[in-house]
Amino acid sequence: MKAYHHIIAAVDFTPSCRCALQEAVLLGSHEGVTVTAVHVMDEFLLHELKKELSLDQEALVSEWRQRLERFIIESGFSTEEVDAEIRVGHPFVGLVQACQHHQADLLVMGAKGSKDEPGRIGVIAAKCVRKAPVDVLVVRESACGPFQKIVTCIDFSENSAKAMQHALRIASQDGASVDCLYVFQSIIAMSLDYGGLMPSMTGAIDPEAQGRWEKKLDEFLQPLIAEHSSLTINQAVIERVNIREAILDYIKHSGATLVVLGTRGKTGLRELLIGTTAENIIQYAPCSILAVKP
Repeated sequence: MKAYHHIIAAVDFTPSCRCALQEAVLLGSHEGVTVTAVHVMDEFLLHELKKELSLDQEALVSEWRQRLERFIIESGFSTEEVDAEIRVGHPFVGLVQACQHHQADLLVMGAKGSKDEPGRIGVIAAKCVRKAPVDVLVVRESACGPFQKIVTCIDFSENSAKAMQHALRIASQDGASVDCLYVFQSIIAMSLDYGGLMPSMTGAIDPEAQGRWEKKLDEFLQPLIAEHSSLTINQAVIERVNIREAILDYIKHSGATLVVLGTRGKTGLRELLIGTTAENIIQYAPCSILAVKP
């Protein structure tokens, strides 16, 4: 079964979206999936161009379509490999409508941070991760080319199993290794998260918690990785107070080029994935991010 059936690549003519287009085509080429490059023209910009250039909307849209086709060709592809489509409206709405029209199941975008916070992903990309009805891959400009190390965040939910399956497919295509990461909070860690206030419960502290979580992670992964014996797959279990910080630290120190995570999962005492944890990881991870929807 194909991982995806139609891929939308969002194009705003920035270097990061060129990398996103290249990644979309790479993903699509392995399984013969159609890729459509979509640029959404802002309505206000279109209105101003009509006044400035004395052209009607049809002529302007045609001109921008030609620009999009040139962008595709300059990115190393033909317009037979990648369809070009211009839409008019708000970028988020236009991209969602394109996904719905084509029955796409993956939206690929460039990260495009701001001048003040270049490490964060752009506003539209963040909104698509939160609200688009499809999986969203946000590609960092520094991550052009095949992924080398993939980190998958596990919380034992069905959605994290789905995320793991996507990570394995991409790893098989790109020749990447996969790190499967689970972060747990012990009773002490959780009490610290609440300001260190806890009753005396020495007897409840379990020094073997690490081993139990490692066993549970291995049992969760075995059915998923059984057919991927050729891949390098590592398992990591970490105890930390702050789950978000633990995941971000691991991503940074492991040299990950892609992190894959489910946007809905089981929550422990307070939070896991999306909630605030996934959103912060998506905003601040120094690598590309694939957000897998339920």
